[in-house]
Amino acid sequence: MGFRFSKRITIIPGVRLSISPSGLSTSIGPRGLSMTMGKHGTYLNAGLPGTGLSYRERIDRPRSSGSTASGPGDYSGSVKLSVEDDGTLLLTDLDGNELPTAVIKRVKVEQAYAIQDLLERAAQKINTELEQCLGVHLPTPAPNTPPAIPAPFPIDPPSPPVIQDPSLVDRLLLRSARMEALTQAAEAQYQSDLLDWTAARDTHEKDRADIEKAFRLAAKGFSAQMEAALDYVLSGIAWPKATQVAYAFTQDVTGIALDVDLPDENEVPRRTAEARGNGKLSFKNRTDAQVRRDFVALCHGSLFRVVGEVFALLPAIQTCLVSGYIQRTNPATALVEDQYVMSAMVTREQWGGIDFQRLAELDPAATFIAAGARVSLDRSARFREISPFELSDLD
Repeated sequence: MGFRFSKRITIIPGVRLSISPSGLSTSIGPRGLSMTMGKHGTYLNAGLPGTGLSYRERIDRPRSSGSTASGPGDYSGSVKLSVEDDGTLLLTDLDGNELPTAVIKRVKVEQAYAIQDLLERAAQKINTELEQCLGVHLPTPAPNTPPAIPAPFPIDPPSPPVIQDPSLVDRLLLRSARMEALTQAAEAQYQSDLLDWTAARDTHEKDRADIEKAFRLAAKGFSAQMEAALDYVLSGIAWPKATQVAYAFTQDVTGIALDVDLPDENEVPRRTAEARGNGKLSFKNRTDAQVRRDFVALCHGSLFRVVGEVFALLPAIQTCLVSGYIQRTNPATALVEDQYVMSAMVTREQWGGIDFQRLAELDPAATFIAAGARVSLDRSARFREISPFELSDLD
């Protein structure tokens, strides 16, 4: 079987066309809450590593001018709140020294709602990582769904400087020359900023026009534009875990073979969090069996998303051969090798039978099994290596 072209692209979660890994960290040990209590008010400075959550907010009511200190409960220094690995709150000063019991009690009582709200948001942020893995297929578009065109250049042009003519007083005080020099400098800076803005806008609009053209011609079956359009769409997906896709079209450009380098087995989140209303962030470890099932769901969902993007973007494609592989250590050689664990041949007709309005109720694994996918799990829900479909099967 001949191929007109092939392409490998790297898909990094959350960042377009960047080789820097990004996304949510699977290392959860949140620390970094700080609360500043001083004469200017009480501020909660929140930053939980592993969650991306941070903000600064005033959480007290301004005191009246007649308020005075009346004991250790009116401590006005800084208070640092740390969350231990077991979810327990630890209150210290900024140097990590223990605070008076009255201060700890005051903070927990007066700021209970603010602390609980923060912990709830932190728990939600932590749990989002697992939700994204298990729901990776949910944004899959229906067949022949028009792709989204990039938005017009979003930055407003720079504003010209305000020219102020020297007044009579300025002339009498000999300030005219200095004012003129400042005006010229401001005008020069404006012209420079305008040139930079114009260049950025023109580049953006050219890229936008090229993408629109690629989408239009790809829909008509032009092979080169099909490649450009598919590169753009796949590289723009915010995958929950780093994924690589290699693909090749058949000679008549009616079929496509896709190889998906799936995430590693140890990348699925193992902990969830819950704020139970007791001022404590509780963590729950998922069992090994649950994690293995989660990984299987992530792999099926990832392949489902790739196939869906192809059928939505490229009307000429009638058959998708999609295979997924992972890296495992060969016990006989101790070498890390690619092992295929999933492979399926899906036609456009089969894909058209899916109700894309109810993807939350769909099981991608069942979809591929119904299409005759090659996949095998052992008793512990761990992938076995399989022999994928051959490229010649597309003919």
